[in-house]
Amino acid sequence: MLLDFDEPIVHCLVVSSPEGKRSVMKLSQRMVKNFCGMLSMAGKLDFPQLSEVNNSGVRVSVRKSAESGQPHGMIVSVATSLWLPLPSETVYNFFRDEKNRVQWDVLSNGNPVHEIANISTGTHPGNCISVIRPFIPTENNMLMLQESYTDPLGSLFVYAPVDVPALNVAVSGEDSSNIPILPSGFVISGDGRAEVTGDSGHSTAGGSLLTVAFQILVSSPSTSKQMNMESVATVNTLISSTVQKIKVALNCSSLD
Repeated sequence: MLLDFDEPIVHCLVVSSPEGKRSVMKLSQRMVKNFCGMLSMAGKLDFPQLSEVNNSGVRVSVRKSAESGQPHGMIVSVATSLWLPLPSETVYNFFRDEKNRVQWDVLSNGNPVHEIANISTGTHPGNCISVIRPFIPTENNMLMLQESYTDPLGSLFVYAPVDVPALNVAVSGEDSSNIPILPSGFVISGDGRAEVTGDSGHSTAGGSLLTVAFQILVSSPSTSKQMNMESVATVNTLISSTVQKIKVALNCSSLD
């Protein structure tokens, strides 16, 4: 089934062919690899005076992208980490539940989302690739590719916007290596003080460490310092707002 957004709402997308599943999984694998690579922020133009002094551990950098499989232009990356007094499994399950997305995703503008496709990637029910449709009437041509993964060592929750024609390329089993994708997401791990019990090996006590990371494509091709600083201010506001929303949703707003 290919997506046709001349229809009012697409409720379900079935990726039935082996070629289609393989292509979607390769696209998602590249998305996760890109996300993990950006966390190092190595070899990029950093703003240490802004991130270390004014933003309490928020790290911001800017790079110029001309690689195949990524949007071309200036990309602003931003990341921060925080401690939460909740088991890592609880935090992971919070992000996995699509009904909770309106509580933390500032880009959804409070609109709900709907999972229209799911490909399992492991025995754990939380290990899967999903296609998410935002219920935003003015943006019917945009979907969200999402991969979630958890094991006893930690969890990943990574997502990126993908337009309908590009996703149709993958679903139909064609080569997805040139589809531009720019992921954001979360890394969740235990804080080392948890007790590990049960067959699943997940922590049942203690807190967790949450890393939040975003990438934003800057529309202007300019490399001016003014553009960089304006973009930095925008992504800093984005990540600060997201962190605050997560704290409120998890009843941790009293944390510094």
